[in-house]
Parts: sequence; structure tokens; C-alpha cells
Amino acid sequence: MDNARTLNPFDWFLILGTTIVSIASSLLGEGWDTLGFIVAVTGIINLVLCAKGNIWNYAFGIVYNAIYVYIAWHSKLYADSAIYLLYYLPMQFVGWITWKKNQNQDSGAVNAVHLSRRQAIALLAAAAILIPFFAWLLGRPFIGDSQPWLDAVTTVVSILAMYMMVKAIAEQWYIWIVLDAVQVVKWTIATVRGEAHAALMLVMFAFFLANAIYGLIQWNRLARQASDPRQP
Repeated sequence: MDNARTLNPFDWFLILGTTIVSIASSLLGEGWDTLGFIVAVTGIINLVLCAKGNIWNYAFGIVYNAIYVYIAWHSKLYADSAIYLLYYLPMQFVGWITWKKNQNQDSGAVNAVHLSRRQAIALLAAAAILIPFFAWLLGRPFIGDSQPWLDAVTTVVSILAMYMMVKAIAEQWYIWIVLDAVQVVKWTIATVRGEAHAALMLVMFAFFLANAIYGLIQWNRLARQASDPRQP
């Protein structure tokens, strides 16, 4: 397991790849997208550090979540905007405090655990109930969400994944993989429609998806190490 305090070549590939593609996308598009660039770069750094179990991911997460609220709102993704404002952003502070109490002082990484069968059943049941409800609610004329079902999926999955992150549960990365794949679809649609900041959000979530797969591998190792320190 890499030390949580150092970045390896793949980490740099994700960070620099997102940065370079974001710059190119802005220069080749209709003009420089400052907000899109900031949220893309802080977002990928946030998740790269999270994949390493590094507590400093929350510092970048605060910036990323705050700006994403504004971007999602102006793209009429109201559930996305609300969940980032009311849940994701406050949970950055909760996660910082929780991880600080559960940090391995030698590696600098959080001590990860595996999801129990009972927890898994409860989370799946919650998703099965909440996703259709949110989709119905967001599709009502008085809300008028532009993509109610996709927005409902990302909203509910976001709640579950963030809870698992704060609890340092390794299986959170399965959820992030699904979530990021859905986000890629959602922002591809928004890009085709020509919505502001959409192209950079698409780039960002594509790199997020690659990081989620990497994070799953890393956190499975963290969980093994936490249960048996002799594990490599």
C-alpha cells in the first residue's frame, strides 16, 4: 500500500490529466471557464486523496462542493445542487473529524473496514425506496428537473456513498463507480444540449470514474491492513 502522504504516478496522471484536459476544453470552447476549471481540479484532487485514505481530501472537498452547488443549480439539476449544499458540503467537516479519530499514524491513512451483510441490505433497501420517490418528486411540474431519474439516482447514491466514506467503509467505491458512470451519462446529455460548464463536468467525472476503480483497489488493501497489520 502506498503511503497516504505521497502521490504515485497514477495519482499524478489523474490530477494532471484533469487539469490539462480542462484547460484544453476551455481554450477550444467558447471561452475560459474559471468555475468549471476550479471545480474539476479540486474535485479530482479531493478524490485522489480520498482514494489514498488521506484526510486532506476534505480540504479540497469543501471548495469543490461549494462551487459545484452553483454549477448544478444553473444547469437545472436541482436535486444535485441541493444534495451538495445540504449534505455533501457539511459532511466534509464531519468526515474530517471522524477520520482524524480513526487515522493510522504510521501511514497517515484512515483505518478502513468492510461492509457487513446487514449494512448492505439496509443500504440497498434505502436506495430501492428513495430513488423512485425522488424521481417522481423531481418530475413534478412545480420543480421541473431537467433529468429527474438520473438526478434521483445520483442524489440517493450520493447520500449512501458519502455516509460510507465518512465511516471509512471500503465498499463505498462500488457506489462511487456507479455514481460516476451515471454522472458521465448525465453530463454528456448536458454537453450535447450546450449547457454552461457541462463539458468540463463531463471531463471531471470521466477522471472521477477512473479514480473510483483505483480507490476500490486501494481501500481493499487498507481494510486488510486494518484487520491484520502484517498484510502488505
